[in-house]
Amino acid sequence: MNSTIRTSLILILSLASNQLFAGSFDRIERRNFWNAGSNVAGLRMDSVTISYAEIYGNSIHGGYRDYSDASQSWKAGAVAKTITHLKKISMKGSFSFDHFSGRQMCGSMFIHPGKYPVDVMEFTPGTKTLQTYSFSGGIAAEITDNLVIGASIDYTAANYSKRKDLRHTNYRLDMKVAPGLMYRIGDFTIGAAYVYRKTAESVVAAQIGNAETSYYAFLDKGMMFGAYEIWDGNGTHLAESGINGFPVKEHYHGAALQFQWKRFYADIEYRHGKGSVGEKQSIWFEFPADVIISHMAFGFGRDGNQTIRLSIKWSGLTNNENVLGTETENGITITHKYGSNKIHESSSVSLNPEYERIGKIWETRAGLSLLVSDEMSSLMYPYSFSMNLLQGTAYFENLIHAGKLDLGISMAYFQGRISETETRAEMPPGTEAGEYPQRIGDFYDIWKEYSTAPAFKAGISIRYNFLKGFYAEISGTWSHGFRLKHIGGNNRWSETLKLGYEF
Repeated sequence: MNSTIRTSLILILSLASNQLFAGSFDRIERRNFWNAGSNVAGLRMDSVTISYAEIYGNSIHGGYRDYSDASQSWKAGAVAKTITHLKKISMKGSFSFDHFSGRQMCGSMFIHPGKYPVDVMEFTPGTKTLQTYSFSGGIAAEITDNLVIGASIDYTAANYSKRKDLRHTNYRLDMKVAPGLMYRIGDFTIGAAYVYRKTAESVVAAQIGNAETSYYAFLDKGMMFGAYEIWDGNGTHLAESGINGFPVKEHYHGAALQFQWKRFYADIEYRHGKGSVGEKQSIWFEFPADVIISHMAFGFGRDGNQTIRLSIKWSGLTNNENVLGTETENGITITHKYGSNKIHESSSVSLNPEYERIGKIWETRAGLSLLVSDEMSSLMYPYSFSMNLLQGTAYFENLIHAGKLDLGISMAYFQGRISETETRAEMPPGTEAGEYPQRIGDFYDIWKEYSTAPAFKAGISIRYNFLKGFYAEISGTWSHGFRLKHIGGNNRWSETLKLGYEF
């Protein structure tokens, strides 16, 4: 499934109660528009030093969930972040650890379902655990009164495991490096940065002992068409000889440009990526991709306390399945690539306009999130399938400062629409049609309903600020889906407790 679709879904359904409830560090970070892009040299456009450290616990439960979500989950973790400004140098950094445990989980075996154009699914519900470690750092230094240079790195590692029935362990890496520079001339500021990003994940499946029934898996090759068979069969690639599991990796190279005049800011970033599934000579899939991201912001009002923002993202991806063969000579097996077939294409555009106002008593944010996506699957000739997905979310958030209390409320409404078309090409005389592509209908029905059914989400938070920057916060959200037929419930709840120190 298209990674942008899945990422946007996660963003859309978590907008409420995740932003204003986070504290003043995020507000200080957002007010410097350069922090939205990839050029860390823009740290020098602000001068406020702020840091915080926090521990938290969270519980999520309820039947309104996607096919890979847990019926009930909890997580706990710690995070620390800082932005520090000195006379000629600015720095930022963060460190976090998060432990997650979810019950009755099946579906995608990947940590982030839909991140890649191929996915592997399993069908035996059980408990999964996930540990995520991340750190980031960036530094910006003034070389002259006009020229600033900088570099940043973001690194995340994760371990994922399921210890029942068809077991699997995952190891994931996500790293981004971005050196950049910035030049100031009066009210004008321009910048440029190089961006490199690598993601990699390996799924290692195993079956312990002899089971009375065989475990099956499904290799999703786009739009939930693919191969369904016993998990260690040749079609799923989970147990290929000489290959450690099901390895996927991506490399992105790109460049970003930034411009600011007084309180108006704009940037644009382009990345070209090459992804593959497999290793050594056995590369089963290759998927080149292109991404364009742009941010714009304008600050106005007294002391610039009001902001209008607009973010736009376009992505396009093509997935090619390679035709491989092996030959053995003198006891050495050599794998040859004879060609490839284009089996999946996707493109998407997301748009997010937003208004924000920061006041001494009231803080308000409201906006829209729109997504338009097109996909086509041509897994088996002469059949082809196309899908158009349209999603929209309207959201509103408000934070009230009342003495030592911060009271937050949020609301969001989501709705989508999918249209699908199936076509069959005309075949030359004497040519036989291939086997009709397999699809996991139950999971697809749940995903389709979760992606389009109207949904409402509301959240509330209460933070008490003690002396010298210490605080405690409790928050909760409620999500409700309407007109559901395939999803197991209409409601989902989340509760979070935080203890922190801001300085």
